[in-house]
Amino acid sequence: MEQPNKQLIKKINELYIQTRYKYLVQFKDGKYVTLTHNNKNKVTKLNDSMLRTHLKGDITYGIFSGGHFNKFITFDVDCKENPTARWATLKLVNVIVEDFGIKRSDIHVSFSGSKGYHIDIFFDKPILVTDLMSFYKSVIATVGEIPDGQIEFRATSTQGVKLPLGVHQKTGNRCWFVDNQTLEPIENYDYLLEVEPISAEIITENDFGLTDEQVSEFERVAASTDITVNAVDLSQALQNAAQIIETGRLIQSGTRHKTTFTLACFGNTQGWDEAETVSVIMDILLATPREYFSEGSTPDYWQKEAERLVSYVFEKDISITSSDKPLVIYKSEILAVLSCGTFRQKQLAYAMLITSKRYGDIFYLTIGTAMKMIGTTSRTTVTSAVKKLIEVGFIKYHRKAEVDRARSLEIGQVRYKPNKYRLAIEKPTEGENSVEVNADHDIIEVALMLCDISEIRKHVKRREFDNRWKPRVS
Repeated sequence: MEQPNKQLIKKINELYIQTRYKYLVQFKDGKYVTLTHNNKNKVTKLNDSMLRTHLKGDITYGIFSGGHFNKFITFDVDCKENPTARWATLKLVNVIVEDFGIKRSDIHVSFSGSKGYHIDIFFDKPILVTDLMSFYKSVIATVGEIPDGQIEFRATSTQGVKLPLGVHQKTGNRCWFVDNQTLEPIENYDYLLEVEPISAEIITENDFGLTDEQVSEFERVAASTDITVNAVDLSQALQNAAQIIETGRLIQSGTRHKTTFTLACFGNTQGWDEAETVSVIMDILLATPREYFSEGSTPDYWQKEAERLVSYVFEKDISITSSDKPLVIYKSEILAVLSCGTFRQKQLAYAMLITSKRYGDIFYLTIGTAMKMIGTTSRTTVTSAVKKLIEVGFIKYHRKAEVDRARSLEIGQVRYKPNKYRLAIEKPTEGENSVEVNADHDIIEVALMLCDISEIRKHVKRREFDNRWKPRVS
């Protein structure tokens, strides 16, 4: 049997290693201990010599994510019996292929060494762990319940995962990669050398980006908010919120409390949930230099304050006003919307049209908000709709996969700016038919106000028309 070489160790570094300061070591009883390197102890950072020892089977190591980011995802199939684990693993692989469009050749399965399996997918750039977790939850929801077992998400900053190709210290079994259709072991170290990461866009496309025009407009006014009212002035809070999110950190010292409250209101207005809003706030605070905070201020305190203020804002339903001013929709715009494929895709196109009119041609919209706008619980539905809207020319990228160099240098990890999208449809012509709409008007109502039935039927399949439109015509 061939022994591990330098190329294999280099490949493990490229595919798996995101941090060397914290790692797992497995003992003979099968249990793990976490070791963390710092300047005050003698713990060695994870290095190539240790990886070589792992591959030889003498000591088994595991790894953690790089904090907020990771460049792979592992689905850890853990069942009481191996036959159940095999069934769950094969079902999971098929779901990822058939329901999420990832090629079978890009899904890499390895034996855990006991009764389970690890399913790995590698990406060409680090991805937010929160985005990977959202992908994981969508997959697991599709897979359904696993009898006498579970499929766990790995790796995070607190939950590590054992590296493949080593030896399970309790069972003595080698953790080979296996064929992802038969689960037969591939007893060759070189399997890993042929693995290539896939595009991170499979995950990151789920986020719509921020707007240069919007931020430019928002920079004019510094926020000043009053938590005794339940409507924050748009010209202040929204402007400051967008600038802070775009900058990725506090923009003035001594503004932690005000910023936390402003972003809580912004999150509530945008349709985020409480956990997501707290996460955005903490991400910004943790990326801010410590001199921006008062002496003795700690991240634990920021977290508690963020949770308290977000809870208060959501309980009182404090939002940013002026988000439902009447808007003008033109006939050419609604015809462009009707040309966007399925009804869900039309709905998202209409939601984007409204959002662009409210916040500018280049707009910011989270996947959660998009899901609420079109009445779906499926992230995949939204992702597919975005791809379709780009394909038919309704929207296009304004910024895509751009590295935030300043923040990356500050936190020592690659950080990407949110993707940006802009409408790509033609501007309405002078004198074109139009109507004023508000939040109560949906796509069907607006279309019927601007178009006759024959025009609508040109863009709507018979089944859709009978189910969605016909009941509203009479």
